[in-house]
Amino acid sequence: MEHDATELRAAAQAVAGRRAPRRGAEPAADDPRLDAELRRLDRLAGVGLLAAEAAHEVRNALTAVKTFLQLLPSRGDDPELRGPFLALASEEVSRMERLLDALIEQARGAARGGNEGGAQSCDAAVAVQAVAQLVARRASERGLHLAVEVASDLPEPAIAGDALRQVLLNLALNAVEATPTGGDVRLSARTLGRALELSVEDRGPGVPPALRQRVFEPWFSTNEERPGGLGLAIARRLVEDAGGTIAIGDRAQGGARIRVRLPIVA
Repeated sequence: MEHDATELRAAAQAVAGRRAPRRGAEPAADDPRLDAELRRLDRLAGVGLLAAEAAHEVRNALTAVKTFLQLLPSRGDDPELRGPFLALASEEVSRMERLLDALIEQARGAARGGNEGGAQSCDAAVAVQAVAQLVARRASERGLHLAVEVASDLPEPAIAGDALRQVLLNLALNAVEATPTGGDVRLSARTLGRALELSVEDRGPGVPPALRQRVFEPWFSTNEERPGGLGLAIARRLVEDAGGTIAIGDRAQGGARIRVRLPIVA
């Protein structure tokens, strides 16, 4: 998060009960109480953002649990439901627990970071297939065709498995919401030089070039009737924390295409 240092110091002085500095005057740089208050305000701002992100991701993770419970009465004896899908729903519950643990650690003042504590990697093919399973029912309910194309022998990207699943799930859910009935959503993964490229494509109205950076801002929406969310903002943060890039372009024959490129583990 980016903060204006002068404004934060002025806020810290106000909270600490001291008089705010006159316009143009610099607060004392060596005041330990002011520095402590500044650090506290910064940490609280981080907690607030992470809490919003956690709430957003918990709602996404509940999709798997809700789907499992809805299917259980009619397909309780289905081996696929009680096997792979049950495991997927259980993993989403575990992911929710890890998200909330991260929020608690942030509130305690611990350092936040998606890939801190050493290099991380994951199986990208597993992440793509898991996300495809998570959004398949929603796509079917909306009359959409969901296509998945994963190249063989994908290298491991330098990102934690939870983070990659978060990125793909946010992008896939947005794609499903943007695509009208009868359209198709496509998830794909391939090797591109020394990077892994993941693409999520929809058949929605697309994103005008002038707005392709703004859509990654928290709460921004291109639809005046529907408030914006955090999905794309979370995706960009996680991708950039891993040293990757994310960009929006046009899909052939209409729609949007979001491409994520991540460095691979050497």
